[in-house]
Amino acid sequence: STIPYRDGMTVIDIVLEAGGLTEFSAPNRALLYRKNSDGVEKAYSIRLKDILNKGKLTPNYPLQPADVITVPERNF
Repeated sequence: STIPYRDGMTVIDIVLEAGGLTEFSAPNRALLYRKNSDGVEKAYSIRLKDILNKGKLTPNYPLQPADVITVPERNF
């Protein structure tokens, strides 16, 4: 889903606003895609399960306009 950017948003804010995780998601394989000032896109690992279940807030990045977060499905 697409969610409008608001100043001060973090990774967790956007995940919760999107409805949270499902039983099929692989939260520790989530990625944040961000373009730098040169237009080069870089991917950052986000361990959502660690943030949500263990309180590890280090990867709870502040978001910037045009950031994209993906949460893949887990393998069964």
